[in-house]
Amino acid sequence: MPEIKMPGKDEEVRTPVTDDDTEFAEARKAFDADEGEGDGEKAGRKHGRSFIYLSLRDAENAARKIDEHAKRMSKTSFARALGHPDAKGRYKHKLAALEAYDLIKLDGDDVRLTDLAVQMLYGGNERARAQARAKAFLSYDLFKQTFVECPKNQDHQMSYVEDFVRVTLKIVNEREMFLKRFLESAAYAGLLEGEPNAKAQTIRLRPAVAAPANEESASDTKAQSSEDQWVIVPPTDVTALLDGFGLSGYQDRCDVSQRSAGEVAINMADGKITIDVRRPVRVVIKTTNLLDVTEVLKALQSKGFKA
Repeated sequence: MPEIKMPGKDEEVRTPVTDDDTEFAEARKAFDADEGEGDGEKAGRKHGRSFIYLSLRDAENAARKIDEHAKRMSKTSFARALGHPDAKGRYKHKLAALEAYDLIKLDGDDVRLTDLAVQMLYGGNERARAQARAKAFLSYDLFKQTFVECPKNQDHQMSYVEDFVRVTLKIVNEREMFLKRFLESAAYAGLLEGEPNAKAQTIRLRPAVAAPANEESASDTKAQSSEDQWVIVPPTDVTALLDGFGLSGYQDRCDVSQRSAGEVAINMADGKITIDVRRPVRVVIKTTNLLDVTEVLKALQSKGFKA
């Protein structure tokens, strides 16, 4: 009789993670539906849009469970590291949240850290880690939309934010929970002044200021007025911007920022008002290869830019 080999007690059973994983796809659509496992939140929604399952701080703590040397872990091992006996249920929603923050990628039956996650967790200095936290915060589209809607460096009525979340984002049932996660995550990313409080009358957000370029010192950056700083371009907008420059091939090693202020020229003719906006964009490409300069120039020239 042939021997049937079963996995040993300590052997790992690897369950593949693929883009066709139905449960994971559903988790992407409903980040915080707890599938009856009960964690103090309502299981699903009868009315209104669902949203991300983890705050940015919780997502960072979860990502830190992934092996720091291999920078990857199997789905089953990662589930166990997060306190789940198997890779289903709430674990799927945590996985979807980490992906929404651009902290993980699915690679076969493994979960691996992204370059952004490595910078956020193990960056060589606090500035690098803070930049990564801000980028991760802006990677989640609903947080980015809410952040962009709010003015920076001035008090803003929370009632306006609540209306935006309810009417534009269509988050109805658990609006307070969304605002709580938004504010906690913004504070952790260094983009909120004061303590996060979803019941506050007003909030004050800071712009997501980019790191100084080589020719600028940190003191130079601080000396700039709050109306004229280099601010981080949200990761979800970077692809289209780089494509317009012909630089999409460098996206995995680019930092893209834009001036928070610019110049405008207004003309009126033939019953039309024409507004020309000049707002500089900065692309910093990490490289040690001088040949990249030639290739970058060619790419820019192919899009009509002159050096």
